[in-house]
Amino acid sequence: MTDRGDARRELARQLRDLVETGYRRDFTLDGLATKISLARHTVTHALNPLSGTRTSRKTVEAFTTAFCGDDAERTERLMRLQESAWSPPEREASDVAEGRRAADAQEPSLRTEFARPPSGLADDLLVAEFACDIELLTRDFVGRSGFVEAVDRAIADPAFRSGYVLVTGEPGIGKSSLMAHLIRTRGWLHHFNSVSGFSTTEDFLRNVCAQVIIRYQLAHTVLPSRAGQNSTFLRGLLSDAARRQEAPVVIAVDAIDEASDSDRPQGSNRLCLPAQLPDDVYIVVTSRGRNVYELDAESVRHIEIEDRSEANLADLSLYVTGFVERNAERMAPLLRSAEKRRVDFTAAFLARSDGNFLYATRVLPEIVSRGLSEIDDVHALPLGLREYYRRHWAAMRVADPVLFDELHRPVIEAFGVLNETSAQVIADTWDLPVDRVRRAIGIWREFLNEAGAHAGLQRYRIYHKSFLDFLQSEVDLSGTQQRMVEDSIRRVAAGRGHGDRDLDDLDDLDDLDDLDRDDE
Repeated sequence: MTDRGDARRELARQLRDLVETGYRRDFTLDGLATKISLARHTVTHALNPLSGTRTSRKTVEAFTTAFCGDDAERTERLMRLQESAWSPPEREASDVAEGRRAADAQEPSLRTEFARPPSGLADDLLVAEFACDIELLTRDFVGRSGFVEAVDRAIADPAFRSGYVLVTGEPGIGKSSLMAHLIRTRGWLHHFNSVSGFSTTEDFLRNVCAQVIIRYQLAHTVLPSRAGQNSTFLRGLLSDAARRQEAPVVIAVDAIDEASDSDRPQGSNRLCLPAQLPDDVYIVVTSRGRNVYELDAESVRHIEIEDRSEANLADLSLYVTGFVERNAERMAPLLRSAEKRRVDFTAAFLARSDGNFLYATRVLPEIVSRGLSEIDDVHALPLGLREYYRRHWAAMRVADPVLFDELHRPVIEAFGVLNETSAQVIADTWDLPVDRVRRAIGIWREFLNEAGAHAGLQRYRIYHKSFLDFLQSEVDLSGTQQRMVEDSIRRVAAGRGHGDRDLDDLDDLDDLDDLDRDDE
């Protein structure tokens, strides 16, 4: 196959010839790209070596005339050259390799690019809030090359001029980690709903608008109030950004299904995601399942991470094997038992995991530390993530039934009702000493993430939707829900409380009522 560099130069020469045989002074990159079935950024990359400038505008005056002739022979030659220079396998391999080589250079850029935002945008920008989550989600990240390449291939496809790449899979399959890896290695603009607590439409719109303005140096120093109300202002920014540069504008949005559904205008997507995107603009979105949240968009490419797929199991096997190699001494009893029974530990563990990455990240550390260390048979491990949660719940209850019912259960049930709250709110609701509640939160800490402070109070939230699902489906939360509703109403009526965030919590209670009715 033709060398990629030679092919690109030849493609550039042919494009130049086509442009110079046209009839008008200017040519429109969109029209040219459409005519020869290439993405606009591909055309600009090819033309730049000949023009000596960056063709960063939609309409370019660097050449004499527009391509609008009917030279069938030239067009046919160009299409043949296009197939050679930009065939998906070659482009895919090259783009992935380039992305990996550039990862180290991109990561510091992502950390520093938004470090000193204009004062008028600082309060809207959430990059710093997501930085720790990205670090945690990509720790010990392995595999996923097939899914990474599928995302890259979709964005690079000339026939896919703009739109959404929807990545779906079951809870715990590793969608957020995959998204964090893509953000970290490619420097994409981004927003997380699942781990951050910033899941409202206004949070998303203002955060992403601020990122677009800063990265593409757009002429805004402050966001108008309307920027957080609908997607009109964001669409304008994306159009401006796409005109200013050659590579695609890519935004990563994690867990669209966990974004707030109470503040969106009727008939719109969650977070007011636009149904139509400008050319060369792509939004990569993750969701629990294609049917859990149906994205209403003009152009969508779908990538499914199936728990029992060969690719997913191969990636999970790679993770398990690496963990076992690093912890072989502490896992020795279980490994010797498997060897004695002539059982392949990794294969047996994968069967118990149901192909779930979160299961592996929870169960393997417990094997080497505490809760599951007494198990000497891999087949005695919990079967699936839900069974792991059941066993943990039962073990805590058995350890001290009185303490569990008086303290540990009310605390975690409060998070099951509100998803996010503070020790003080729980203590006031249940008339418990706040220090005891904080200690209980420490016991449950592996299932909770810090969610920042509000009104001087540290808040926490359920660490993963799968555990929240477990609480809402297998634990009777009705008593806790009723008590928290009544306590919040009393506080609002008395003019007391812990800040305006309590009123948001009341909205969450209404959402849970809706969920209960849907399940009936």
